[in-house]
Amino acid sequence: MNDLGDAMREKTKNFLLLLGAVAVGLLLLKFKHVFIAFSVLFIYSLYKLYPERYLLAKIIKSAFAIKFYNVVVWFISYVLTLKMLSVIYGVDEEYLKFSPAVVAIPISICVLYFFLVLVAGISSVVGMITGNVVGFLPERVKVYYEQSIIVRFVTILQSLVIVVAIPFFLAAISSDYVAKIAILSDASFLSDCGVKQWRVMYLRRNNNECYRFTLNRSFFSEQPVIVNSKK
Repeated sequence: MNDLGDAMREKTKNFLLLLGAVAVGLLLLKFKHVFIAFSVLFIYSLYKLYPERYLLAKIIKSAFAIKFYNVVVWFISYVLTLKMLSVIYGVDEEYLKFSPAVVAIPISICVLYFFLVLVAGISSVVGMITGNVVGFLPERVKVYYEQSIIVRFVTILQSLVIVVAIPFFLAAISSDYVAKIAILSDASFLSDCGVKQWRVMYLRRNNNECYRFTLNRSFFSEQPVIVNSKK
């Protein structure tokens, strides 16, 4: 009976904390303090994840998680990056070798985040349906259910969606800058696209044209010059 009372008190505390965090967040949003509102939810999510840190570390280090990232997430990210770089820069895919692998790093964070949101959404719906069914059962069964791995898993996913949002936004914002630097990994100083010059690199676009990059302070703001190929 004591265990049941402790569980009820823990449930009440968690509910009040969630209610307080949501209420403060909504109040801040009303006054257009979006960053502060997100910070409140972020801190609350970290608070919820802290007791689960060892379980999270175990999941992240598991063979399944590593294989899923390397086989699924990384493959999707690399293919997406290859296609995007080809379209954005107008470069034939055969001339892009190293840059897609570099840009795929921040893109993989974005892809992983979308997977996380999808799984969190599905598990939340399933958890909501299961919770409604359990609501008709005796109180002790409800308590056992609320302490089960299913509820822990849903709570972890919901908190992760908030916490991982920061790396997601940073990865999305930095992708353009990373791409502009990474594209140079496929360029070279010596090329049949033009004469050898100090701080000038060339990247072949197709059989007839090349990009000429000038490595100066205006590199990020200026577009590369298209030159005719001597091939």
